[in-house]
Amino acid sequence: MSTPAARSTAVGVSGFAERLAAAVRPEFQVEVLVPTIGDPILGTPACVVAGCVRSTSYDRLCQPHYRRWTIQGRPGLADWACSADPMVAGRRPLKICAVVGCGYGQHRYHLCYRHSRQWDSADRPDLASWTPPVAAAAAVCGVTGCGLWSELDAGWCRSHHVRWRQRGRPSTTEFIAYCADYGEDRFDLRSLPPRLRVEIQYALQCRVDGERARTPPRAIQPLVNHLAESGEVSLLDQSLACWQEGLPAKVISTGRAFLSYAIDCLLDLRDGTGWDAEYPQDVWLLRRLAIPGAGHGARLDFTPIQPTWLRGLVKRWCRWRLSCGIGLRQVRKDHISLLRLSRLTPGLSDSNSPAALTRPALEAYLAALAVEVPHTKTRHGDIGAVTGFLRGVRQHRWASLPVDADLYPDDHPKLEQSSASRAIPEFVMNQLETPENLDRIADPRIRLLIDILIGAGLRIGDATRLNIDCLIPDAAGATYLRYRNHKMRREAIVPIDDRLAAAIAEQQQRTLTKHPDSTVLITRTHANPHGRHPIGPGTFDLRLRQWLADIAVIDELGRPVRVTPHQFRHTYATRLINNDVSQEVVRRLLDHTSHTMTARYARLADTTIRAQWERARKIDIHGQPVDTSGDGLLGDAEWMNHNLARAKMTLPNGYCGLPLQKSCPHANACLTCPVFITTPEFLPQHHAQRTQTLQLITAAEARGQQRMAQTNRTVLANLDTIITALESAPKDPKHAC
Repeated sequence: MSTPAARSTAVGVSGFAERLAAAVRPEFQVEVLVPTIGDPILGTPACVVAGCVRSTSYDRLCQPHYRRWTIQGRPGLADWACSADPMVAGRRPLKICAVVGCGYGQHRYHLCYRHSRQWDSADRPDLASWTPPVAAAAAVCGVTGCGLWSELDAGWCRSHHVRWRQRGRPSTTEFIAYCADYGEDRFDLRSLPPRLRVEIQYALQCRVDGERARTPPRAIQPLVNHLAESGEVSLLDQSLACWQEGLPAKVISTGRAFLSYAIDCLLDLRDGTGWDAEYPQDVWLLRRLAIPGAGHGARLDFTPIQPTWLRGLVKRWCRWRLSCGIGLRQVRKDHISLLRLSRLTPGLSDSNSPAALTRPALEAYLAALAVEVPHTKTRHGDIGAVTGFLRGVRQHRWASLPVDADLYPDDHPKLEQSSASRAIPEFVMNQLETPENLDRIADPRIRLLIDILIGAGLRIGDATRLNIDCLIPDAAGATYLRYRNHKMRREAIVPIDDRLAAAIAEQQQRTLTKHPDSTVLITRTHANPHGRHPIGPGTFDLRLRQWLADIAVIDELGRPVRVTPHQFRHTYATRLINNDVSQEVVRRLLDHTSHTMTARYARLADTTIRAQWERARKIDIHGQPVDTSGDGLLGDAEWMNHNLARAKMTLPNGYCGLPLQKSCPHANACLTCPVFITTPEFLPQHHAQRTQTLQLITAAEARGQQRMAQTNRTVLANLDTIITALESAPKDPKHAC
């Protein structure tokens, strides 16, 4: 199997040491690198003691203050930090000699070295009245911030001279930098060989540029010390596995991860990035291709795909799919599907040309796939990927396939149509939307994301990546949420209520207060100094599960409930459908391309309308109630029959209950038909028809047409019965249609 460490180094190896040295910026070209206090990647937060200029070591305290706090019995940290002396060793200003006019530092007796000896020789008189001679003013100590006169021959005051000798008499610049950052964590790279030192410097620079993982000195220095003792001159002298095996226990997980990261960065610089360098490899490192959504270690391994000609076609097809904007998740699925094709097709791995990919071979593949992948949906996806692959090879003329090498619609297994709703039951939603439960979400970012999922129906990936300027008002004062539909790769907007708009506005203020230049609405907390990175969907999913466990959400049977972020989108659409919002409007709100996706929610609306129909009071021409609330399959059949009747035999004052298979013997005289059904919503039409019928009876009697008058009297009697029965119906909301 091809690994990054085993790759050919023919590309870009010449002059690698020079290119590496040139890639390191000046601020990282130092032997001792001291990060800024509070740096989100390389540094640590400042000590909580007010006025302390050192970074934390333990329990949010620097090492000197932690020692003082421990000696005093560890009182309440918040109160103690407010009253503690912020000055620590190495940061206190050095005291000047007590003799007036002397600028040397104190040595003993509050006097400098020279005046302390003179005071001893004078039998230690009263200092207040003692007036010894003062030497001429000398040069000031070279350490920044020290105003004492320099002594001896190095240009430092006596105290700094002692410290300078203890450090091994370093150069002036190095010692001044050491004193400026005395007591702080630092990356000390002086013990490393020159080549290895530059490699660590470059890795630290890449860490800062990536703004991802924290890399404090205390976690990396044990690794640096081990590398100095290993005797190697470069990280590329050994494979990562060999390095990891030899690491001592004191190198913690952060140091081990940094070692792997450093080797990857060096290989990227040596081998190059982009398709020209990566496409020929059998293992694609996706970070080198700048694939959206790919982590640092993400890769596509084509090595198991056999034979070689098929591997080349699969690589070409995957590159084409990625360049067309197909998401990495889908390309990974296609890659697995084609791996199964190479493994399950008889004789394919031993073939020398695409001529072996015949229709009989594909039929054998379909049979083997049905055994290995029993899940219908997964098998359907595999066959679809292979079909698209074969079509792409022919379309772009990448290879000459046999004429019969193809898959057809009949080769796809029939997907089971599930009528189960993925929406969250209202019993559970009532618990989730309770103000007391929502208030238990401590992080306002997570609270806002839940509100967006419930109130706008966004996918969690789209919600976490909202821009800071996502609110759009219209001329009428309504507010809309603008977002990027990453699945469809287009912009979309959705109307939201005032409460959700206010919550988003509050988050905008929080983000801009912390990161004034941020373009992201909901930023992640760690390793994000400039607010460029949004919170991850995985973080939200973890917090959601923690919240559900905290509030103990249960279903109707008292069982714990698991809720996924995408279920909120189904719930949003289901509520719209059940509130008589048209399917076209729901499609636009969800930003679906076709009605096929939205139709899944439309079936739920049919259930709602059926419930309303069953609750309505229905009577026949004799004023007797009609029962249409059958159970099970019969009830479904009756409901379908009713829908067909409404669609094809709707009357101006009711519906026809005659089955479609039978013919009507009553022509248009429906009010004398025994299968006629009506409801209170048609009372206005009944009153109007009664008036017309009275006029017809009067006219018929005037003309002597007794038979016509008698027929209309039957209609009039039925109308009177229907109107009386409908108007006497109880005024209960549950009987209203």
